[in-house]
Amino acid sequence: MKEPTPTVAPPLITRDFVLLFAAHFLFGLSFWPYVLLPVFLQTLGFDLFKVGVVIGTASLAGIVARPWVGGALDRIGRRRCLMIGGLLFLAANLSYLGIHSSGGEIYFVRLLHGLGMGVLMATFFTLAADLSPATRRTEGIALFGISGHLSGSIGVLWGEQVIRLGGYAALFISGALLALLSLIMGLLIDEPVRGAQGERSQDRFLEIAFRPALRLPLVATVAFSFSMTSYMVFLKPYALTVGIGSMTHFFIAYTLTAVAVRLIGSRWPDRFGLKWVLYPAMVSMAIGILVLFFRPTLAGLAVGGMLAGVGHGFIFPILSSMILGREREENRGGVMTLFTMLYDFGLFIGAPLLGWVAQGGRYGAMFWVAASVLTGSLFAFVIFDSTGGHSR
Repeated sequence: MKEPTPTVAPPLITRDFVLLFAAHFLFGLSFWPYVLLPVFLQTLGFDLFKVGVVIGTASLAGIVARPWVGGALDRIGRRRCLMIGGLLFLAANLSYLGIHSSGGEIYFVRLLHGLGMGVLMATFFTLAADLSPATRRTEGIALFGISGHLSGSIGVLWGEQVIRLGGYAALFISGALLALLSLIMGLLIDEPVRGAQGERSQDRFLEIAFRPALRLPLVATVAFSFSMTSYMVFLKPYALTVGIGSMTHFFIAYTLTAVAVRLIGSRWPDRFGLKWVLYPAMVSMAIGILVLFFRPTLAGLAVGGMLAGVGHGFIFPILSSMILGREREENRGGVMTLFTMLYDFGLFIGAPLLGWVAQGGRYGAMFWVAASVLTGSLFAFVIFDSTGGHSR
């Protein structure tokens, strides 16, 4: 009797996957230092609510652009979208050099910034899905995401040092150079072969947004990014009010923990089930957010960063993989664009709302709201989602 041929897992780490990893890493080094931008805005005279509005403006641009991006990814290709997004993001970094007051110019720059990021994020994660074998997609997206977390562990510390040595102008120039390097690296990626397109991508995008099976994963995506806003936007001002000069402890712990989680547990969601890993990850992130308030020390920042990092390390790839698994393969560009659009939407509503809550030093209330929103989406999942982790 002939022995069965052992199943060999398809390769994941390919030339294009490595190039994509590098392009996203360089993009992250340019992006992450902008968590320091709220302090720059405060020096221009913005209060916390207006800081939130300015920060949220970038997300608005990304949201508005997403329906076009969803169609463009399938119509003109991934590489052309990378070029468009990369040039916009490069221009935005340079445009910050012209901001010297609290006038309306900053809103235009933030719109440009968000437009570039919106195109790039949708394209990067669509490429990550393209370049990951279907049977290893959660693992592939998780490993790809390590590039962003690695850049985060370096980027915030890098940004603080650059500002210390050359001010915010040096930060904006260094961001532009890193954005240019990311663009060059991305354009070396070969255009993936795409399947049949069927109906127009714009129509598909609108239809996908209302799929019943996608509702709770998409709501959880909004809740996830909304909760992230509490530390991505307001941690630096909070740290200054409690006498902590640097938030590097948080972001190093956060990003390195997320990297470790993805290296060690990248196959856990596919092995144990997406929801069985997603739920504890959401709890971990919510607790991490609350630790920032209850332990306003360097050690507290580190512990909060570790717990939130565990959450982020699993939540993002699981939700993206879950959404992909509940939609047809030929709609990949549209569904990943929708996912990243709603990720931006959480930041868009979170920045001004949490900034308003934090007015007058009410950071504790802000952290409680952020943690409660994430926990609420967890309960909604447990109670109302009867769909399996992967179903089309």
